[in-house]
Amino acid sequence: MKKTIIALATLALLSTGAMAQRPYNSGPYRQPAPDSRYDDIQEDIRIDRLDAIVNLSRKQQRELKRIEDRYDYRELAVMQRRSPQAYNRLVRQKNQDMMLVLTPYQRQRLMDFQQSRRYDRGGYYGRRG
Repeated sequence: MKKTIIALATLALLSTGAMAQRPYNSGPYRQPAPDSRYDDIQEDIRIDRLDAIVNLSRKQQRELKRIEDRYDYRELAVMQRRSPQAYNRLVRQKNQDMMLVLTPYQRQRLMDFQQSRRYDRGGYYGRRG
């Protein structure tokens, strides 16, 4: 009888301990940490795409990387509060800061590229129209 009780108590403690080791925010919809490699790779891809369009200098690339890093933590905090308006405001401010890094000629090239992409999607209203 004692052995059965001890075995059940041990099993209960071990299973509880194993469940406590699981991370809280696991699953397919988990957001990566703001300082993770995945986020850095995504930022590099975005900056490389922008570089291909407007020919960024190394100084501009570094400044854009700093802006991305600075806004990572802010975006995470806003997403935890689950406020869509605050998130949209933050993204808009981030885009404005990134546009300030570009020269007027580069901004115009970027706008021209975005306008040309708008009509490539199949009409004025996109694929639906």
